[in-house]
Amino acid sequence: MRFRIRHITTYRYENPVALGHHVIRMQPRVDACLKLDDFRLNIYPRPRERLTFQDSEGNLITTATFEGPTQEFRVGMESVGETSRRYVPVLDARGATYPVNYAHEGYEDSALQAWMRIDATGVQVPEFAAGIAREAGPGTLAFLEALALKMHGSLRDVSRLTGAPLDPEITLSQGKGSCRDFAVLFVACCRLQGIAARFVSGYLPAAAGERQHMHAWAEALLPGAGWFPYDPTRGVIAGEEHVSVAAAAEPFDAAPLTGAFVGTGGSEMTVEMNVEVV
Repeated sequence: MRFRIRHITTYRYENPVALGHHVIRMQPRVDACLKLDDFRLNIYPRPRERLTFQDSEGNLITTATFEGPTQEFRVGMESVGETSRRYVPVLDARGATYPVNYAHEGYEDSALQAWMRIDATGVQVPEFAAGIAREAGPGTLAFLEALALKMHGSLRDVSRLTGAPLDPEITLSQGKGSCRDFAVLFVACCRLQGIAARFVSGYLPAAAGERQHMHAWAEALLPGAGWFPYDPTRGVIAGEEHVSVAAAAEPFDAAPLTGAFVGTGGSEMTVEMNVEVV
């Protein structure tokens, strides 16, 4: 699928502020399924210092520091490229059943521990994951498919434009959540069953008549196939229409834009985001 993405985020401040260090993750991830032909990143005000590098998860990150006061902060991105279709993986024996054996995969212990970290805050998520495991049986792919379908069928997708992802226990108890809430719940269920997983942020073309936003899904680490994407919001394997931007063990490390500012007490801030995917 050919794609062109335009994404502009604008912050406006009631009074002049001093912008702190900012981290920008908006460049699509180039891999076996994504070719990037052009990428442009515009930042206003112009940064005093701007650096771009690749982090340990393979994300391309731009950092920016500023000087002087401003009442507007704007980050604009445009990218052009092409994605190819992903296929159901063929796993070797270590990944065919779960908990998965990653002993000889060559991953650093610290990275694997991060992808397997379980932050349990209650009993609903473990019970939910265990119930799907009983229904799906011992096959890894069967569990992942059943998990995505169960979440899509039993939880209501709602729009929540701001805020961090909800705790998985809250998403389950409310029976609804945003795409980022679904992704966090999917990751938690995978890890509880011994499958390494991480959070992904990116873009997905909106349906006709719907407003375009960023999207979130998850990836499971499968021996013999590497990272394989699932979109629990839609109950499917993520396909060529999914354009990934950042992937990380924790959602905060895949956020498109993070940073801070210093201003006078009581200053109000407004945020406007415009995304177009064609």
